[in-house]
Amino acid sequence: MSCIASMHKSRSVIGADTTQVTVFTGFLGAGKTTIIIDLLKRVSPKYNIVLLKNEFGNAETDSALARESHIQVTEMTNGCLCCVLVGQMKRALEEMKSKYRPDRIIIETSGSAFPAPIAWQIREMESSGFHLDSILTVIDCINFCGYEDTSYTARMQAQYTDLILLNKWSHVTERQLDIVVDHINELNTDTPKIKIGVDGSVDPEMIFGLDTTLFELSERLSAPANILSTAGGAGENQDHHAQEVDLVEIRRSQGADSTKDGISSTEFTAFLMSLPAEDVYRVKGIVRLVGSVADGETPLANPKSDSSALYIVNHAFGRFTLTSLTAKTQQAPDMLVCATILGNGLRMYLPRLLEGFMASEAEATVRWAKRPE
Repeated sequence: MSCIASMHKSRSVIGADTTQVTVFTGFLGAGKTTIIIDLLKRVSPKYNIVLLKNEFGNAETDSALARESHIQVTEMTNGCLCCVLVGQMKRALEEMKSKYRPDRIIIETSGSAFPAPIAWQIREMESSGFHLDSILTVIDCINFCGYEDTSYTARMQAQYTDLILLNKWSHVTERQLDIVVDHINELNTDTPKIKIGVDGSVDPEMIFGLDTTLFELSERLSAPANILSTAGGAGENQDHHAQEVDLVEIRRSQGADSTKDGISSTEFTAFLMSLPAEDVYRVKGIVRLVGSVADGETPLANPKSDSSALYIVNHAFGRFTLTSLTAKTQQAPDMLVCATILGNGLRMYLPRLLEGFMASEAEATVRWAKRPE
Protein backbone atom coordinates (compact mmCIF):
# COMPACT_ATOMS: atom_id res chain seq x y z
CA MET A 1 0.00 0.00 0.00
CA SER A 2 2.75 2.44 0.89
CA CYS A 3 4.58 2.43 -2.45
CA ILE A 4 7.68 3.67 -0.63
CA ALA A 5 9.95 2.10 -3.22
CA SER A 6 8.67 4.51 -5.84
CA MET A 7 9.55 7.59 -3.80
CA HIS A 8 12.48 9.67 -4.95
CA LYS A 9 14.76 11.99 -3.05
CA SER A 10 16.03 15.44 -3.95
CA ARG A 11 17.88 15.77 -7.24
CA SER A 12 18.01 19.58 -7.40
CA VAL A 13 21.09 21.52 -6.41
CA ILE A 14 19.94 23.77 -3.56
CA GLY A 15 21.98 26.88 -2.79
CA ALA A 16 23.12 27.67 0.74
CA ASP A 17 20.81 30.71 0.90
CA THR A 18 17.78 28.86 -0.47
CA THR A 19 14.87 28.17 1.86
CA GLN A 20 13.09 24.88 1.33
CA VAL A 21 9.30 24.98 1.43
CA THR A 22 7.02 22.08 2.36
CA VAL A 23 3.25 22.49 1.87
CA PHE A 24 0.67 20.52 3.85
CA THR A 25 -2.83 20.29 2.38
CA GLY A 26 -5.86 18.26 3.38
CA PHE A 27 -9.56 18.77 3.85
CA LEU A 28 -11.12 20.30 6.96
CA GLY A 29 -10.28 18.32 10.09
CA ALA A 30 -7.84 15.94 8.42
CA GLY A 31 -5.29 16.45 11.21
CA LYS A 32 -2.66 18.63 9.54
CA THR A 33 -1.80 20.71 12.61
CA THR A 34 -1.34 17.69 14.90
CA ILE A 35 1.01 16.05 12.39
CA ILE A 36 3.05 19.24 11.91
CA ILE A 37 3.44 19.87 15.64
CA ASP A 38 4.64 16.30 16.19
CA LEU A 39 6.93 16.54 13.16
CA LEU A 40 8.67 19.65 14.47
CA LYS A 41 9.40 17.92 17.75
CA ARG A 42 11.34 15.25 15.83
CA VAL A 43 13.81 17.50 14.02
CA SER A 44 17.08 18.76 15.46
CA PRO A 45 16.76 22.00 17.46
CA LYS A 46 19.53 23.35 15.22
CA TYR A 47 17.34 22.93 12.13
CA ASN A 48 15.30 26.11 11.99
CA ILE A 49 11.71 25.57 10.81
CA VAL A 50 8.95 28.18 10.86
CA LEU A 51 5.26 27.72 10.12
CA LEU A 52 2.99 29.76 7.85
CA LYS A 53 -0.64 29.07 8.80
CA ASN A 54 -3.65 29.82 6.63
CA GLU A 55 -6.83 29.56 8.70
CA PHE A 56 -10.49 29.59 7.70
CA GLY A 57 -12.13 32.49 9.54
CA ASN A 58 -10.06 34.45 12.03
CA ALA A 59 -10.13 32.38 15.21
CA GLU A 60 -6.45 31.43 14.74
CA THR A 61 -7.02 28.26 16.77
CA ASP A 62 -4.36 26.07 15.19
CA SER A 63 -1.83 28.89 15.47
CA ALA A 64 -2.52 29.09 19.19
CA LEU A 65 -1.91 25.34 19.44
CA ALA A 66 1.38 25.71 17.60
CA ARG A 67 2.52 28.54 19.86
CA GLU A 68 1.81 26.36 22.89
CA SER A 69 4.50 24.07 21.41
CA HIS A 70 6.92 27.05 21.12
CA ILE A 71 6.80 27.18 17.31
CA GLN A 72 7.30 30.41 15.36
CA VAL A 73 4.03 31.01 13.52
CA THR A 74 2.81 33.57 10.97
CA GLU A 75 -0.95 33.62 10.34
CA MET A 76 -2.92 34.44 7.24
CA THR A 77 -6.63 34.49 8.01
CA ASN A 78 -9.96 35.37 6.37
CA GLY A 79 -9.00 34.13 2.95
CA CYS A 80 -7.47 31.30 0.98
CA LEU A 81 -3.81 31.10 -0.07
CA CYS A 82 -4.68 29.79 -3.51
CA CYS A 83 -6.85 32.75 -4.49
CA VAL A 84 -7.82 35.63 -2.16
CA LEU A 85 -4.44 35.83 -0.40
CA VAL A 86 -2.19 35.20 -3.42
CA GLY A 87 -0.05 38.33 -3.09
CA GLN A 88 -0.01 38.21 0.70
CA MET A 89 1.60 34.77 0.73
CA LYS A 90 4.60 36.05 -1.23
CA ARG A 91 5.06 38.95 1.18
CA ALA A 92 4.66 36.66 4.19
CA LEU A 93 7.32 34.23 2.92
CA GLU A 94 9.76 37.04 2.20
CA GLU A 95 9.20 38.54 5.66
CA MET A 96 9.67 35.17 7.37
CA LYS A 97 12.90 34.52 5.45
CA SER A 98 14.26 37.94 6.42
CA LYS A 99 13.17 37.79 10.07
CA TYR A 100 13.88 34.15 11.02
CA ARG A 101 16.38 32.99 8.35
CA PRO A 102 14.83 29.51 8.41
CA ASP A 103 16.23 26.32 6.92
CA ARG A 104 12.69 25.36 5.97
CA ILE A 105 9.23 26.93 5.91
CA ILE A 106 6.20 24.71 6.37
CA ILE A 107 2.98 26.07 4.89
CA GLU A 108 -0.23 24.67 6.33
CA THR A 109 -3.09 25.59 4.03
CA SER A 110 -6.71 25.90 5.01
CA GLY A 111 -8.85 22.85 4.35
CA SER A 112 -10.37 24.60 1.35
CA ALA A 113 -7.16 25.37 -0.57
CA PHE A 114 -6.28 24.09 -4.03
CA PRO A 115 -2.60 23.01 -3.97
CA ALA A 116 -1.62 23.72 -7.60
CA PRO A 117 -1.77 27.56 -7.50
CA ILE A 118 0.23 27.57 -4.27
CA ALA A 119 2.89 25.40 -5.89
CA TRP A 120 3.19 27.76 -8.85
CA GLN A 121 3.44 30.81 -6.60
CA ILE A 122 6.39 29.25 -4.77
CA ARG A 123 8.02 28.19 -8.02
CA GLU A 124 7.82 31.79 -9.25
CA MET A 125 9.81 32.80 -6.13
CA GLU A 126 12.85 30.61 -6.88
CA SER A 127 14.86 33.67 -7.89
CA SER A 128 14.12 35.12 -4.44
CA GLY A 129 15.67 32.12 -2.70
CA PHE A 130 12.74 29.71 -2.23
CA HIS A 131 12.49 26.10 -3.41
CA LEU A 132 9.32 24.00 -3.29
CA ASP A 133 10.40 20.67 -1.84
CA SER A 134 7.02 18.94 -1.77
CA ILE A 135 3.28 19.12 -1.40
CA LEU A 136 1.89 16.63 1.12
CA THR A 137 -1.79 15.74 1.42
CA VAL A 138 -3.26 14.48 4.69
CA ILE A 139 -6.24 12.15 4.25
CA ASP A 140 -8.77 11.60 7.06
CA CYS A 141 -9.48 7.88 6.74
CA ILE A 142 -12.62 8.15 8.87
CA ASN A 143 -14.40 10.76 6.79
CA PHE A 144 -12.76 10.91 3.34
CA CYS A 145 -15.33 8.73 1.58
CA GLY A 146 -18.09 10.99 2.91
CA TYR A 147 -16.84 14.35 1.70
CA GLU A 148 -14.93 13.14 -1.35
CA ASP A 149 -18.23 12.89 -3.26
CA THR A 150 -19.28 16.45 -2.38
CA SER A 151 -15.97 18.35 -2.28
CA TYR A 152 -14.12 19.18 -5.48
CA THR A 153 -11.35 20.59 -3.27
CA ALA A 154 -10.81 17.26 -1.49
CA ARG A 155 -10.46 15.49 -4.84
CA MET A 156 -7.98 18.09 -6.12
CA GLN A 157 -5.89 17.78 -2.95
CA ALA A 158 -5.68 14.00 -3.40
CA GLN A 159 -4.66 14.39 -7.05
CA TYR A 160 -2.03 17.15 -6.92
CA THR A 161 0.43 15.92 -4.32
CA ASP A 162 3.85 14.31 -3.91
CA LEU A 163 2.89 12.09 -0.98
CA ILE A 164 -0.39 11.07 0.63
CA LEU A 165 -0.39 10.70 4.43
CA LEU A 166 -3.14 8.38 5.67
CA ASN A 167 -4.31 9.71 9.03
CA LYS A 168 -6.75 8.21 11.59
CA TRP A 169 -6.46 4.80 9.90
CA SER A 170 -6.39 3.09 13.30
CA HIS A 171 -9.99 4.24 13.90
CA VAL A 172 -11.41 2.29 10.95
CA THR A 173 -11.55 -1.40 10.12
CA GLU A 174 -9.15 -3.01 7.66
CA ARG A 175 -12.00 -3.29 5.16
CA GLN A 176 -12.91 0.39 5.58
CA LEU A 177 -9.27 1.37 5.07
CA ASP A 178 -9.16 -0.68 1.87
CA ILE A 179 -12.23 1.20 0.61
CA VAL A 180 -10.60 4.56 1.41
CA VAL A 181 -7.43 3.58 -0.45
CA ASP A 182 -9.51 2.35 -3.40
CA HIS A 183 -11.25 5.74 -3.55
CA ILE A 184 -7.90 7.54 -3.42
CA ASN A 185 -6.46 5.29 -6.13
CA GLU A 186 -9.36 6.18 -8.41
CA LEU A 187 -8.14 9.77 -8.15
CA ASN A 188 -4.39 9.17 -7.94
CA THR A 189 -2.85 5.75 -8.50
CA ASP A 190 0.82 6.68 -8.81
CA THR A 191 1.46 8.87 -5.77
CA PRO A 192 2.97 7.01 -2.77
CA LYS A 193 0.67 6.53 0.22
CA ILE A 194 1.88 5.94 3.76
CA LYS A 195 0.14 5.38 7.08
CA ILE A 196 1.35 7.80 9.71
CA GLY A 197 1.76 6.81 13.36
CA VAL A 198 -1.28 6.22 15.52
CA ASP A 199 -0.26 9.31 17.51
CA GLY A 200 0.04 11.44 14.37
CA SER A 201 3.78 10.92 14.05
CA VAL A 202 5.78 10.83 10.83
CA ASP A 203 9.54 10.54 10.28
CA PRO A 204 11.03 13.81 8.92
CA GLU A 205 13.34 11.73 6.74
CA MET A 206 10.25 10.38 5.01
CA ILE A 207 8.86 13.74 3.91
CA PHE A 208 11.79 16.16 3.68
CA GLY A 209 13.89 16.18 0.51
CA LEU A 210 11.27 14.79 -1.89
CA ASP A 211 12.03 17.45 -4.54
CA THR A 212 8.62 17.76 -6.17
CA THR A 213 8.00 16.53 -9.70
CA LEU A 214 4.47 17.90 -9.88
CA PHE A 215 5.47 20.50 -12.48
CA GLU A 216 6.39 17.68 -14.83
CA LEU A 217 3.01 15.93 -14.66
CA SER A 218 1.52 17.28 -17.85
CA GLU A 219 1.74 20.04 -20.40
CA ARG A 220 -1.65 21.19 -19.19
CA LEU A 221 -0.03 22.47 -16.02
CA SER A 222 2.66 24.45 -17.82
CA ALA A 223 0.89 27.81 -17.56
CA PRO A 224 0.34 29.34 -14.12
CA ALA A 225 -2.60 31.38 -15.43
CA ASN A 226 -4.37 28.18 -16.45
CA ILE A 227 -3.96 26.70 -13.00
CA LEU A 228 -5.04 29.85 -11.22
CA SER A 229 -8.13 30.09 -13.39
CA THR A 230 -9.01 26.45 -12.81
CA ALA A 231 -8.64 26.83 -9.05
CA GLY A 232 -10.38 30.15 -8.82
CA GLY A 233 -7.40 32.39 -8.29
CA ALA A 234 -7.91 34.51 -11.37
CA GLY A 235 -11.29 33.36 -12.61
CA GLU A 236 -14.88 33.94 -11.72
CA ASN A 237 -14.78 31.22 -9.07
CA GLN A 238 -12.37 33.09 -6.83
CA ASP A 239 -14.25 32.36 -3.60
CA HIS A 240 -14.44 28.66 -4.44
CA HIS A 241 -14.53 27.49 -0.83
CA ALA A 242 -17.76 29.44 -0.33
CA GLN A 243 -19.48 26.88 -2.56
CA GLU A 244 -18.60 23.90 -0.37
CA VAL A 245 -19.01 24.79 3.30
CA ASP A 246 -21.16 26.93 5.55
CA LEU A 247 -19.33 29.16 8.00
CA VAL A 248 -20.48 30.55 11.36
CA GLU A 249 -18.23 32.80 13.43
CA ILE A 250 -19.10 33.68 17.02
CA ARG A 251 -17.45 36.46 19.03
CA ARG A 252 -18.31 37.17 22.66
CA SER A 253 -16.47 39.33 25.17
CA GLN A 254 -17.28 40.83 28.54
CA GLY A 255 -16.65 44.38 27.41
CA ALA A 256 -18.25 46.79 29.84
CA ASP A 257 -20.59 44.07 31.13
CA SER A 258 -18.58 42.29 33.83
CA THR A 259 -21.60 40.11 34.71
CA LYS A 260 -21.07 37.99 31.59
CA ASP A 261 -19.42 34.72 32.46
CA GLY A 262 -17.85 31.75 30.76
CA ILE A 263 -19.53 28.48 29.82
CA SER A 264 -19.78 25.51 32.16
CA SER A 265 -17.11 22.98 31.14
CA THR A 266 -19.57 20.13 31.69
CA GLU A 267 -22.28 21.72 29.54
CA PHE A 268 -19.84 22.70 26.81
CA THR A 269 -18.40 19.18 26.59
CA ALA A 270 -21.93 17.77 26.32
CA PHE A 271 -22.67 20.31 23.56
CA LEU A 272 -19.62 19.26 21.55
CA MET A 273 -20.49 15.59 21.93
CA SER A 274 -24.01 16.24 20.64
CA LEU A 275 -22.94 17.79 17.33
CA PRO A 276 -23.58 15.54 14.30
CA ALA A 277 -20.29 14.58 12.64
CA GLU A 278 -21.89 14.27 9.20
CA ASP A 279 -22.90 17.95 9.13
CA VAL A 280 -20.62 19.82 11.57
CA TYR A 281 -17.13 19.34 10.14
CA ARG A 282 -15.11 21.64 12.37
CA VAL A 283 -15.51 23.69 15.52
CA LYS A 284 -12.34 25.56 16.39
CA GLY A 285 -11.60 28.56 18.49
CA ILE A 286 -10.97 29.83 21.99
CA VAL A 287 -13.61 29.67 24.70
CA ARG A 288 -13.67 30.60 28.39
CA LEU A 289 -14.84 27.65 30.48
CA VAL A 290 -15.96 27.66 34.09
CA GLY A 291 -14.71 24.57 35.88
CA SER A 292 -11.55 22.57 35.26
CA VAL A 293 -11.03 20.24 32.34
CA ALA A 294 -8.91 17.14 32.82
CA ASP A 295 -7.07 14.97 30.29
CA GLY A 296 -7.54 17.57 27.57
CA GLU A 297 -11.20 16.65 27.12
CA THR A 298 -13.18 15.27 30.08
CA PRO A 299 -14.48 17.73 32.71
CA LEU A 300 -13.67 16.99 36.33
CA ALA A 301 -16.52 15.43 38.32
CA ASN A 302 -16.72 18.34 40.74
CA PRO A 303 -15.29 21.44 39.03
CA LYS A 304 -14.93 24.62 41.06
CA SER A 305 -17.73 26.88 39.89
CA ASP A 306 -15.75 30.04 40.57
CA SER A 307 -12.72 29.16 38.42
CA SER A 308 -12.50 29.98 34.72
CA ALA A 309 -9.83 29.81 32.04
CA LEU A 310 -9.42 30.06 28.29
CA TYR A 311 -9.28 26.82 26.34
CA ILE A 312 -8.51 26.02 22.71
CA VAL A 313 -11.36 23.93 21.33
CA ASN A 314 -10.51 21.74 18.36
CA HIS A 315 -13.47 19.65 17.15
CA ALA A 316 -13.36 17.66 13.91
CA PHE A 317 -16.10 15.30 12.73
CA GLY A 318 -17.25 14.30 16.21
CA ARG A 319 -13.84 14.09 17.90
CA PHE A 320 -12.51 16.96 19.99
CA THR A 321 -9.87 18.18 22.38
CA LEU A 322 -9.79 21.07 24.84
CA THR A 323 -6.33 22.51 25.50
CA SER A 324 -5.73 25.02 28.26
CA LEU A 325 -3.98 28.21 27.17
CA THR A 326 -0.93 29.09 29.23
CA ALA A 327 -0.84 32.38 31.12
CA LYS A 328 1.68 33.68 28.60
CA THR A 329 -0.78 33.29 25.71
CA GLN A 330 -3.89 34.51 27.51
CA GLN A 331 -3.71 38.01 26.08
CA ALA A 332 -7.46 38.74 26.02
CA PRO A 333 -8.71 38.81 29.62
CA ASP A 334 -12.23 39.85 28.56
CA MET A 335 -12.63 37.17 25.86
CA LEU A 336 -15.46 34.70 26.28
CA VAL A 337 -15.76 33.09 22.84
CA CYS A 338 -13.87 33.39 19.58
CA ALA A 339 -14.95 30.43 17.46
CA THR A 340 -15.36 29.31 13.85
CA ILE A 341 -17.78 26.54 12.87
CA LEU A 342 -17.64 24.90 9.43
CA GLY A 343 -19.97 22.34 7.95
CA ASN A 344 -22.89 21.46 5.73
CA GLY A 345 -26.44 22.67 6.34
CA LEU A 346 -25.45 24.76 9.37
CA ARG A 347 -28.43 27.07 8.86
CA MET A 348 -30.68 24.57 10.63
CA TYR A 349 -28.15 24.14 13.45
CA LEU A 350 -27.65 27.87 14.10
CA PRO A 351 -29.99 28.08 17.15
CA ARG A 352 -28.22 25.07 18.65
CA LEU A 353 -24.78 26.57 18.02
CA LEU A 354 -25.78 29.90 19.57
CA GLU A 355 -27.13 28.10 22.62
CA GLY A 356 -23.98 26.01 22.99
CA PHE A 357 -21.77 29.09 22.95
CA MET A 358 -24.26 31.16 25.01
CA ALA A 359 -24.33 33.71 22.20
CA SER A 360 -26.96 35.95 20.66
CA GLU A 361 -27.60 36.33 16.92
CA ALA A 362 -25.90 39.74 17.09
CA GLU A 363 -22.70 38.00 18.22
CA ALA A 364 -22.64 35.65 15.22
CA THR A 365 -21.57 36.16 11.61
CA VAL A 366 -22.77 33.64 9.04
CA ARG A 367 -21.92 32.79 5.46
CA TRP A 368 -23.98 30.12 3.78
CA ALA A 369 -22.47 28.04 0.98
CA LYS A 370 -23.55 28.95 -2.55
CA ARG A 371 -24.22 25.44 -3.77
CA PRO A 372 -25.42 24.81 -7.34
CA GLU A 373 -29.17 24.32 -7.55
